[in-house]
Amino acid sequence: MNGLDSLLNRRPSTVWEQFWFSPAIFLARWAYARCQEAYAATRSNADAIRVVCISDTHNAHPSLPELPPGDILIHAGDLTQSGTLEELSEALNWLSIQPHPHKIFIAGNHDSALAEPAFRDAALSAHPDLIYLDKSSVSLTVRGRDLIVYGSPDTPCHGSWPFQYPRVPASQARSSSVWSEMPIQTDVLITHGPPAFHLDMGGSGCMALLHAVWRVRPRLHVFGHIHGGRGIEYAHWTQAQMAFEAICSTRGVWWSMLTLVWETLRSALGRQIGNQVTHGGTVMVNAAAVGGLRDEKLRGAIVVEI
Repeated sequence: MNGLDSLLNRRPSTVWEQFWFSPAIFLARWAYARCQEAYAATRSNADAIRVVCISDTHNAHPSLPELPPGDILIHAGDLTQSGTLEELSEALNWLSIQPHPHKIFIAGNHDSALAEPAFRDAALSAHPDLIYLDKSSVSLTVRGRDLIVYGSPDTPCHGSWPFQYPRVPASQARSSSVWSEMPIQTDVLITHGPPAFHLDMGGSGCMALLHAVWRVRPRLHVFGHIHGGRGIEYAHWTQAQMAFEAICSTRGVWWSMLTLVWETLRSALGRQIGNQVTHGGTVMVNAAAVGGLRDEKLRGAIVVEI
């Protein structure tokens, strides 16, 4: 297993490991998590659309917990391990029998059969009830609401896997055209990999994707790829989030830390006196089902409401 493969599959760090790696980033994550609590507490679920999110099942779908019910089922890639047509067919058969009214999936870097047009077309023609997105969008009507869902399998390059692009340096991330095809109207975004600094095990996500998500600001962003980053975050595109990301990228650490502390205190005070935090923002979900290194536990889907 090479260096990046080890990163993608490694276990989550302990609290002490996180602190000793970088006290500043550790404190920034703690403060940013306090802001998250304010946002989570004020979300409204009235008339919500129930989205079932899963990713990185790697042929383990027969052993996973039963998928919960919902309006939309999303698989964010790496359905297979070796990427053969046989593996892909079995995984799509499993997706196809699920009862969800709308079932959407993208490829991951392990799903090499989907990179071969003949194999891809054969697999998709056998499952007309599934929606496959490859740098493309679909419009859905769910519970009387219209949603635009955009999906892309692409991740920063490592090794000879398919669906990759050269990793974009942080200094070029804002001007990069890698994610320029993402429509501004996107309500639900599905990518295989995470944006930088969000559910990505400490910065192994894509900076160019982070800037693209800042531009589009979908209601929901589902991904996987970094198995140990599994979880949920709420991005409200605030000064606190901007400061947190600056600290993680080591830009203006101490000024950004002061900004983040101030925003954290402001969020806490708002909760105590009953102020409403602005609704909206983006729910970010790393839905990886397979665990990291030395982690044999198989995890079920994550359900969110938008």
